[in-house]
This record gives sequence, C-alpha cells and structure tokens, in this order.
Amino acid sequence: MRLSDMLEFIAVGFKADRFKTLMSSLGIIIGVMAIVVMMSVGEGLYSGVSSQFSTLDLDVIRVMPGSAHFGGPGQASKNPAEPAKFTDKDTKVLENVVGVKNVAPETSASVVVAFRNTNASASLTGVDPDKEADIKEKVAQGRFLTSSDYKSIVIGEGVSQELFRMKITPGNKIRLYYKTSRYMDFTVVGVLEKEEQSSDRGMNNQNNMMYITHKAMKELLGDENYYYGSFQVTVEDPEQVDSIIEKIKNDLKRYHKDEAYDATTARDMLSSLLSVLSMIKYALAGIGAISLVVGGIGIANVMMLTVKERIKEIGVMKALGATMRDIRMQYLLEAGVLGAVSSIIGIVIGIIVSFAIGTLAGLPSAITPSSILLGLLFGVLTTTIAGVYPANRAAKLDPIEALRAE
Repeated sequence: MRLSDMLEFIAVGFKADRFKTLMSSLGIIIGVMAIVVMMSVGEGLYSGVSSQFSTLDLDVIRVMPGSAHFGGPGQASKNPAEPAKFTDKDTKVLENVVGVKNVAPETSASVVVAFRNTNASASLTGVDPDKEADIKEKVAQGRFLTSSDYKSIVIGEGVSQELFRMKITPGNKIRLYYKTSRYMDFTVVGVLEKEEQSSDRGMNNQNNMMYITHKAMKELLGDENYYYGSFQVTVEDPEQVDSIIEKIKNDLKRYHKDEAYDATTARDMLSSLLSVLSMIKYALAGIGAISLVVGGIGIANVMMLTVKERIKEIGVMKALGATMRDIRMQYLLEAGVLGAVSSIIGIVIGIIVSFAIGTLAGLPSAITPSSILLGLLFGVLTTTIAGVYPANRAAKLDPIEALRAE
C-alpha cells in the first residue's frame, strides 16, 4: 500500500467525521499550547533576570555581616554565629587587601519621608561621599554629597518625582523619621537620574533610594555604637575576584573569629538565581506535558473506537491484499498526522497567547525554537504512541471475522 494512498485514505476519514476529529485533537492542541506558553514565560523570566544582572559590575564584592550559606549535616545542631559588627577598623583591613581598588562602607535603614504634610516610605543609606564615585556620576540635578555635609541629602528620581504630589527639587527641605521616635531635617542637594527597573519593587526600587553621610546616619539611628551594614569592595582585576574574596575572608578572621560574615558577587547571585529559574522553566513545561498526556489518552480512546467502527472496512482491505504491516502503518500514520496537525495548531495558539500574556499581564515571555520544537515533538510522539495499541489490534483482526461484522 503506497504512502499517497494511505494519506488520501486518512484525509477522507478526517473529512467524514470532522467533529470527532476536532474533539480528539483538542487535548493535543491544549497540551502543546500549554508547553509553548509555559516554556515561553519561563524563558522570558530567565532572559529577563540575565539581562538585569548583566548590567551589574562583576568587579564589585559585597561584604556583609551574617552568612548566606547553610551548614552541613554535622553543623545543624550548632548555634549560628552572631553577625559581625563592622567598623572603621574593617575598612582599613579591606583597603589593605592586595588587588582592592576601593572600599565603600554603607549602612541602610527604612525611613518615613515627610514633605509638605505628606508621608511616604523610602530606603536611606549612609555613605562615605569620597568612596561613592559611581553614585556621584548619576546625579542629574544639583550635586552629590561631600565629606563635610551633615544635614544634606541626595534622593532618587522616584522620591523626587513620584512619592509626593509636588516634586522635590534641590533646595527643598524634608524630614526623615526612623522608628517614629527619631527624626531629622535635611536639605536636598541633589537628585539622581532615573534607573530602569524590571518591576516596581517598592522600597527596593533603586529610584526610591536616598543617601546621607555616615555622620548624619549615626545621629538619626541614635545608636551608641554605630556599625556599617556592608562594604562595597571594588577590585582592580575582575578575573581575580575569587582569590580576593578568599583573602578578604581570611583577613577579617583576625577581628571576627566568632562572628559570621560573607563576601559575594553579582555573579554568585546570578548563578544561584538562574539555576532556580531553570528548574521553574522545566517544571512549567512538565505541567504542560501532563495536559499532553491526557490528550494522548483521549486520542487512544478515539482510535480504539475508530478500529471498532472500521472492522468491516479493515476486512475488505485485508481481502484486497493489505498486509498486517499495511494496516498497522495506516493507523499509526493516522495518529501521527492527527498529532502533527494538532501540534501545529497548538503552537500557533501558544505563540499568540504568549504575546498576549507579555502585553497584557506585563510578564516577560520569549518564544524560542526549542519551545516550538519541543511542543511539536511531544505532540507527535504522544499521539503516535497512543496509536500503537489500536494499530496493533486493527492489524491482528481476522479478515473473515471482520467481513462478517455488522
């Protein structure tokens, strides 16, 4: 039996009962669409995070109190070490590490900003103006802080333009509240340029940041002992980051033997985050594959019904010389063609839905050849496998008994 004859026979069968064909292919269409959409959304999240981190400097090490790592099984019962308390002494230690170009101590806190009888929340960071060249370059209006500034403040574009009804410009005065009981008045001396954000992350939004000197920060916090919250360490050669991290950890041990601290880079955070996003991406594809398996079971049932409906037809084909191989190929090909057509329809709908999600819901999505190929492959394989048992059953029918069937 020629391939062209088989395809013609399949086309006639599909046209003869279009409703049954549509219903049997619906599960495959939905399953393939789910795979394409979920993989596209997962890939979009993956690419979006990668692009965001690609803008970060890989020559910067963040030294923080506490530990970002968990102990092994043998350490589970031990009490965690107290977070390290960083002072100017640690600044000197870090500056003396070979390969370090700049050490910028920072202390952050959440505060309430009061301006013209209106309050809003923002993030405040105490800095050493002489060590923050990167922030200084981002000033769009006014100037950056100087080491002699006391009650001066530099604010982000979001604080200036979006937190209040009236815009805050250099020269305006604002009041900062810390834990409601402490407050200080500041004069705005500079406004930073707007930074593009992947989403509005509230106080973590870089545009909602504000900067004052450590001297002012110490008074606002009111702590008897003032400690730095972290160090931003810039290295001379990004290729030496890993070795410099080891040197930093070893040198800090002299002053923090029983205290916890850690040193990380954007690359460390990126690799950890991307591994999680990869798992999410394939988990989403797995959920779509479940829909596809359900569709495959539906096709298997339809194919079984088709065999029962065509018993006499199969008998005639065998009487005319069709072999078991011909009958088996006929039904497998029918299942494969149904799967291929359904998969193509599912892919087209999946692409449309992915673009709609990206546009309306604001979620990143990326249509990739791999998601399309995976959807097509899964769709065709699922229907072909689902057609194996019905095809074998049809091939083994006795032609005499088939011709007697009503």
